Amino acid sequence: MIMISGIVALVLLIAITLFRDDGSTQTGPSELGPAAPVDSSMCIASKEYMQAHHMQVLDKWRHDSVREGNRTHVTPDGRHFDKSLQTCLGCHANNRFFCFMCHQYANVKPTCWNCHLSPMESSK
Repeated sequence: MIMISGIVALVLLIAITLFRDDGSTQTGPSELGPAAPVDSSMCIASKEYMQAHHMQVLDKWRHDSVREGNRTHVTPDGRHFDKSLQTCLGCHANNRFFCFMCHQYANVKPTCWNCHLSPMESSK
């Protein structure tokens, strides 16, 4: 009986959240909180480029690192970055749900977390 009450309460909470009319619009990826570092010199490319091409960058980094042994990315202006998910999460981990919310908004199911530990999980 307690479980049924809990399920009903959860369904009601979700329904209220989804159907409330408070004048707000659906939250998009750019409105989710601290997504980008304050210092843009920490980024490997512009925000616009990364929003459009981040999966291609990650796929290339994976191929270069695993297949070619090339673990360093050099930007056109000569900056060096490790080809690692930790490079990205160094800034984007400010918001534990950054990846999840953007992928949910875009309705995509990334396979990153099949091998990597999700930022939403604890490493302990």
